Amino acid sequence: MTRPPAGAAPVSRCLRGLRGPAGWWQAPVVATPRLMSIVAGTCYIAASIVATVIALLEDSGAHVAGELVLGLASVGVGLLVGRLGRRWPRWAFHLFIGSAIGSVTLLVAVSGDEAYATIYPLASLFTMFFFSWPIGMLYQVVIAAALIVGRTVWDAVPTGVVVALIGTNAVVAVIIGWLVREATEAEADTLTGLANRRGLQRALDNAVEAARREGTPVSVAFLDLDNFRRVNEILGNDQGDRLLRLTGQAWRSILPPGAVLARSGGDEFGLVLPGVTASEGAAIVDALRATLPDDQTTSAGIAEWRVGDSASLLLGRADNALQQAKIAGRARTFVDVHSGAQNREMVDALPAGEFVVVYQPIVDLPTGAVIGAEALLRWTHPERGSIPPVEFIPLAEESGFILDLGRWVLQVACQEARDWDFTENPRISVNVSGRQLHDPNFVPDVRRILADTGLPPTRLVLEVTESMLEADAPVALAALETLRAEGVRIAIDDFGTGYSSLSRLDRLPVDILKIDRAFVTTLTPDTGVAPVITAIVALANALGMSTVAEGIEEPFQAAALIAHGCGAGQGWLYGRPGPAAQLAELAAVPPAAVAAECPQLAPARF
Repeated sequence: MTRPPAGAAPVSRCLRGLRGPAGWWQAPVVATPRLMSIVAGTCYIAASIVATVIALLEDSGAHVAGELVLGLASVGVGLLVGRLGRRWPRWAFHLFIGSAIGSVTLLVAVSGDEAYATIYPLASLFTMFFFSWPIGMLYQVVIAAALIVGRTVWDAVPTGVVVALIGTNAVVAVIIGWLVREATEAEADTLTGLANRRGLQRALDNAVEAARREGTPVSVAFLDLDNFRRVNEILGNDQGDRLLRLTGQAWRSILPPGAVLARSGGDEFGLVLPGVTASEGAAIVDALRATLPDDQTTSAGIAEWRVGDSASLLLGRADNALQQAKIAGRARTFVDVHSGAQNREMVDALPAGEFVVVYQPIVDLPTGAVIGAEALLRWTHPERGSIPPVEFIPLAEESGFILDLGRWVLQVACQEARDWDFTENPRISVNVSGRQLHDPNFVPDVRRILADTGLPPTRLVLEVTESMLEADAPVALAALETLRAEGVRIAIDDFGTGYSSLSRLDRLPVDILKIDRAFVTTLTPDTGVAPVITAIVALANALGMSTVAEGIEEPFQAAALIAHGCGAGQGWLYGRPGPAAQLAELAAVPPAAVAAECPQLAPARF
């Protein structure tokens, strides 16, 4: 097989960047109505300033006053577009681009001054930002034709200026088009040309911000193609991809102005509906579902923003509504109508200071020295008292509030752990949920928190459950692999209670196996051998991992674990969860080693 010539890869990459993931025929995904209105308004105002300055510098001429009025009027148009343009359909911007080119051409013809022709590059800028390559380049032809007419018909633009401006417009068009499509690569789904999960998040952040500022509604919906896996299995992946593309195109064509449709992953689509209530959004979603063939159904869930909701919380409620639609039998739209009383209490509890982070020491089993701690969350309600995590964590997961809560726990834990000095490089373990791992902002959040707090990445351990590392969780694995490459350590919590394939364990981004308390509690003073613990420790050693045992309450349990080669542990024997100050006190006076507690214990055989 012949290799491409040197330089071919950069050239092909450049061409792909020009084309964009959605193809030549589609507008950039990042050109949202909000950004289009801002860019168009800014260009109008900039052009009016240039025209006004040129008019004021004219020595004489009967048309100076008219040129000045036209320039100043463009300021008003720019402000109007910037303020209201986000509510207009994309085609409406053709009117403003056409009128802008026509106005500049009229100024050149009436005044006979080629200086006004320098405004044309601004039109090139926003045509390439707004529209697909063919339409954008068509506008470049129109601008070039206007310059040529100005030279040949009115003799208002010198030949040198015509050549220079045509070249400048071409350069501006290519550079802007390439930059916009490079930005699109990060927020566009390469298969459908729609926004991806990151683009959906950004659109929702903007919509929620506008809802807070203006008091307008905003709704979010998730739509899932029912039994899509069977389409791939029976007809093949190519037909499955074709169905996704056609679905995205059909839905996009009938959405109201301002709506953002995204492929959030697999066969799931996300929809942001600014200015739309949940009931109105349900009608829109049902219209989308009705466009599909009779043999292809769709489940959908929709939720409306409520005052105080974060974008992640809103996404969580919409996703929960989708799951409810699936549970109810699929092929339906489920609207989130949960009163949210307890959820509201939980959301309000965070700024009210009702949540606290406590720390349970992790010790080196042979010596009993404290080498780190696990951060645990506690909620004390002013009326109901202590609320157990088993009650509020599932609610936070279901609602999506776990994203905000998990981010806060990580921030607090890293901040406090930074100042620990009771041992060399004490580590802090923080539990991470599946929702966090699938959040596109998770990795940037971890990086930011580490940078803000000054905690070295090597001192942070992220604990995840086995179920998060299943084969169908590529997003979660990618997040963990990225952070692990930067020094963060990964632990599998409650190892041995899930269903992970051992054949995959050596390929997973894991450094620590945590032995579940269920295996530790089976140890007794008469235990001679613990096969499961022996197997886990041997497996960890073979894969270059370390082990931490949970739920150690008795000295004989610690002795048994030491005899079986487990290196570290935690439990009430070494200290209950408490504030950081208590952790420092425990570290100052570590418990005595317990290796001799059970002399009859048989040594482990590996």
